[in-house]
Amino acid sequence: MKMEEKILISNSVEETMNIAEKFMDEITTGTVISLIGDIGAGKTAFTKGIGRSLEIEDTISSPTFTLIKEYEGRLKLNHIDAYRLENASSDPLALYDLMEDDAVVVIEWSNFIEGLEPDYQIEIEYIDDNSRKITFKGEQI
Repeated sequence: MKMEEKILISNSVEETMNIAEKFMDEITTGTVISLIGDIGAGKTAFTKGIGRSLEIEDTISSPTFTLIKEYEGRLKLNHIDAYRLENASSDPLALYDLMEDDAVVVIEWSNFIEGLEPDYQIEIEYIDDNSRKITFKGEQI
């Protein structure tokens, strides 16, 4: 299938969260979302917006030192930080065990994992101190 692409510009952290929330409002079953961007680009802010859409009440924070954090909402959220997994294969990490029909899997730094085929790839790039370019790629955007 052809991968579609959509580009949005965010001018604040709150706007990044709102963009993520609106994107996720259409998601009703498990899906894998790849988040790519430099340190501080807004990957965790985007994930917080996903959490709002999924009605997660817990505070979402970066799983940098724990590798994975799990949250309960209208769908489960498995939030993974792959920064320390450079050149790792997705098979031995058992990532596919986390991919269930009732779970959304968000993988920050997913470009460090070989063989990963996400449903959506979202790249967040700096424009300036407040603004970000958010590029969505997926079969249905």
